[in-house]
Amino acid sequence: MPGEPLQGLIEKRTLSANDIQLLKQLADVCERHESLHMRIEWQMLQQRTGLIVKDFLYYDNGALVGYLAIDDQGAQQNEVVGMVHPEYRRRGIFRQLLTIAVVESRARGLKQLILVCERNSSSGHAFLRALGATLSESEHEMVLTTVLQRKAFDEHLEVHKADASEAEALIKVQSESFGDSEEATRRRVLHCLQNPARPYYLAVFGDEDVGCREPVGSFRLDTVENAVGIYALGVRPDYQGRGYGRQMLEEAIFILHSQDPHRRIVLDVDVENSRALQLYQSCGFTIYTTYDYYVLDL
Repeated sequence: MPGEPLQGLIEKRTLSANDIQLLKQLADVCERHESLHMRIEWQMLQQRTGLIVKDFLYYDNGALVGYLAIDDQGAQQNEVVGMVHPEYRRRGIFRQLLTIAVVESRARGLKQLILVCERNSSSGHAFLRALGATLSESEHEMVLTTVLQRKAFDEHLEVHKADASEAEALIKVQSESFGDSEEATRRRVLHCLQNPARPYYLAVFGDEDVGCREPVGSFRLDTVENAVGIYALGVRPDYQGRGYGRQMLEEAIFILHSQDPHRRIVLDVDVENSRALQLYQSCGFTIYTTYDYYVLDL
């Protein structure tokens, strides 16, 4: 009835300003409880299209005590993040949230969910192991702590903001750089190109005067509430080992620092990728936290 406090699980296609404020308060409690950094892109929560359900909220007598979000980026494997108030754990709340999220995902034809858990969350890891989810990979989140001068670079490599007309070049570069299927890459690239807060940049090598401009690498800049991330930075195999990755990274830092010298700049790197880790550290980044990714077959 109208006026009664919210109770139980509620699915949402969009989130109000009040919903987001309550979610931030819940995240703050959970972060302080285990010294965490919740991986929630708050700005994206404000941009829900309302076409499908992505957010699942759990209330107890009007108090928001649980939350789960499906991060749909146009991929067949959607990422899931969630949290439960420390005082309400071990009551099956997150299992209820995940169960309904699984039902929703199966209805969309998904075969797997990727569950994100910060390394410091002992309760999260215990739950995922009990659930039967399989640890797939781990990533360090790094933050730029020192802005260094750009080093000498190849003047024939030019980096520019890509537009929709360059989608095929981006798909080719991203697919070859990361060894992903062209089909999966296409879904991801086309999905991000529709969002002005997630622009791709394309690096091309050659001489425009003679019509030779070969795409060799690319990266994406994702703007979130209080930071911007450098993601999907890759160089095609035939062009690796020439310093283009460093040049692209330095260009990304230069672009972002020029726009706002006080904005927080972050990126992710696989914990097993020692070469990339060394590159990022040499460009002024330090490890902030670590996230583990579990695969749940549906």
